[in-house]
Amino acid sequence: MSKEISLDKTKDAIREVVCNHCDNTTNHLVCSSVEFSWWNDDIQGIDTYEIIRCSGCDSISFRIGSSNSDDVDQDPDGNLIHPETVEIYPSRLMGRTALEEVYSLPDKVRSMYQETHAALCTKLKILAGIGIRALIEAVCSEEKAKGRTLEKRIDDLVIKEILTKRNADILHKTRLLGNKAVHEIKAPSDIELDVAFDIVENLLETVYIIPKKAERLK
Repeated sequence: MSKEISLDKTKDAIREVVCNHCDNTTNHLVCSSVEFSWWNDDIQGIDTYEIIRCSGCDSISFRIGSSNSDDVDQDPDGNLIHPETVEIYPSRLMGRTALEEVYSLPDKVRSMYQETHAALCTKLKILAGIGIRALIEAVCSEEKAKGRTLEKRIDDLVIKEILTKRNADILHKTRLLGNKAVHEIKAPSDIELDVAFDIVENLLETVYIIPKKAERLK
């Protein structure tokens, strides 16, 4: 296979990308790029690697755009085009930014939260479902909740007055979603994951983040 490398060929181009910090699609400026053009007797393609900067908040991301002669599509005018496959790092999902005060969480809880958030943003639905259950387990472990099952440990958080009965009942529904992901290897729907993660984030804010904020008022 033959290849050719071009530096900064797309520098100063504008890319429309979802920004993790702005939580919206924003214009990103290409700061630097490396383009690999490759070909053989059967196929040719282009892989472009770009460092991009959000025009709104200046956050930095990495974009990979790939296209090849075997992939053919039509534009709205009926012209043949070679569509570009795009990957963005870190992965992101609009409307699902991470908690702002994530470092108020205990280490193990924070680690599990960040990994579950990453699975959700990359649409790894089964892993996200398992992560949501594991995140509840991590909170129960951190708070030394008693019980042989996760159900009993959630109920013990009510006894310890860490959770209200109503919040515990809601959390049980999230636990059941995680059970399906773990035991049935069943991917939750997008809506189920979205609601479940909202519930878990509410748990983290109630147990850790809000009390930390309250301490600053003293």
